[in-house]
Amino acid sequence: MLSINWLEWGDEAFEECKQTGKPVLLDISATWCHWCHVMEETTYADEAVIKAINEGFVAVRVDNDRNPDINLRYNMGGWPTTVFLTCRRDIITGATYVPPHQMLALLERVSAVYNEQGDRLVEKAREFGQDREVTLGARPRYAKLIDFQDILDCVRAGFDTQSGGFGYEQKFPHTNALELLIFDYERSSDPQDLELVARTLEAMINGDIFDRIEGGMFRYATRRDWTVPHYEKLLDDNAKIASVLLDAYRIDHRPEFLDVAKSVFSYVEDVLISPETGTFYGSQDADENYYKLDGIERRDSEAPAVDTAIYTDSNALMALAYLKLWAVTGNEIARRDAARIVDFLNSLPRSEDGTVGRYYEDGEAREFGNLTDQAFLALANAACFEATGIRNYLDQAISLAQSLMTEFESDSGAFYDISERRSTLQGLSRFAVPLDENATVARSLLKLADLTGDSDYRLRAQRALDALAGTYVDYGVMASGYGIAVALANLDPVVVTVNGAVGDSDSDKLIQVSMEACGFRCTVSPVQDDDETEAAATICVGSVCSARVTDPLALADELAQAVSA
Repeated sequence: MLSINWLEWGDEAFEECKQTGKPVLLDISATWCHWCHVMEETTYADEAVIKAINEGFVAVRVDNDRNPDINLRYNMGGWPTTVFLTCRRDIITGATYVPPHQMLALLERVSAVYNEQGDRLVEKAREFGQDREVTLGARPRYAKLIDFQDILDCVRAGFDTQSGGFGYEQKFPHTNALELLIFDYERSSDPQDLELVARTLEAMINGDIFDRIEGGMFRYATRRDWTVPHYEKLLDDNAKIASVLLDAYRIDHRPEFLDVAKSVFSYVEDVLISPETGTFYGSQDADENYYKLDGIERRDSEAPAVDTAIYTDSNALMALAYLKLWAVTGNEIARRDAARIVDFLNSLPRSEDGTVGRYYEDGEAREFGNLTDQAFLALANAACFEATGIRNYLDQAISLAQSLMTEFESDSGAFYDISERRSTLQGLSRFAVPLDENATVARSLLKLADLTGDSDYRLRAQRALDALAGTYVDYGVMASGYGIAVALANLDPVVVTVNGAVGDSDSDKLIQVSMEACGFRCTVSPVQDDDETEAAATICVGSVCSARVTDPLALADELAQAVSA
């Protein structure tokens, strides 16, 4: 049976391109992607297409989740992406899903143009690539609270008053936008913020994006009213949704928000758990026929396949979600779950430049040097230190931050999506400074500034935010994570110092109450103090500090006032 001679992304494929004079056909897919499976079963199973590709092209296949850096540079607007490249890795043309008959025509056209125009086409592709890189560059200016307000106004303006959520066609959860509204509500007590959050979460829970049989949330709905979902379930999406539900419950106390959050955790623990590591797999495939079955029919059917790669960034997000569950409910198991995840990720080998692997699979960490993994693992380690007082987590966060600043930081102060070493190994130029990942870096550095007292972390965070201040208007509601980071950088930090014995129940209670009441605004700094007769907390807003507090309820009341000041 004929099959396409797929190669991995790398020097071997592009050297073959040079030696044979054939252009590269790059297929970017995802294990959870419905239309990727359709294209695999139709277009890439068609014998005429297979023959044309094997004879006229160097075929390269890349998984979006395993190689987000390649996807960022070459995605044509969705998955699957079909893109044709020169031997210098520049784009000739591209599309998304291409059915068999159209693919044959496309292959013939690209091959003819490539052979006829040769050097001229290669030069045009190079010029296009250079223009594309310039458009993604930073336009620096000072990032101020007015930028947070602009993004907040954009989020409010984009709210769908009819169906909840943001936008009027496809409906994605947009969890960062919901978190931005929660952040502002805690700061301003504006009831509009809470109303938009509650209406969106209610629409999601009551819509088809929520799997009421097995738990968990699908990636998005194709209709405005949250119906007709795409049925893939991704770990990072579910971690973010669980966190938003817990934050909404924390401030609004609606039991359904907590119940659905718990069902999300249950889904992840039932379906995506890795028994060997105690961490979680990346996703579960979309299968329209399976998810249209009722509960009894599903029980007797084979469940959709699971991507068994363990991704660093999405597991770090799960750890953060578990810490929020502990803070909100006091469930000690949740704190242990978070520590287990972060401990495993910390145990994995790192590259010689100190960068972490993108994912772990078949007993091996792979694809080192992606910004998203470095940033989220640094933030998860910092949060684990806040929750436990165990020094190793702070040391790990500091180590990861140092690698961030030495291996990813650009001259502008923003952070590239890949390290210098990965850029060389992958043959990719470094120009992309993604807004959301930079916001996560900034939040990690701001957290470390509060935990260590080292003001350089805060300066580096502000510099990164400044570098991107001219770009966020292009992102709409997708700039929400950046908006939160800008607000945190410009408001006085709220730091709760808890003095007492690490692991002591009284200290733990003060830490838990602090992490629940703080929301985004606070940093909890546990200090080992064996001389203390009882655990005590001190709240500092900027340089102004309160008297010591030993009662958890009094601490919660004081913190509520501090974060809204």
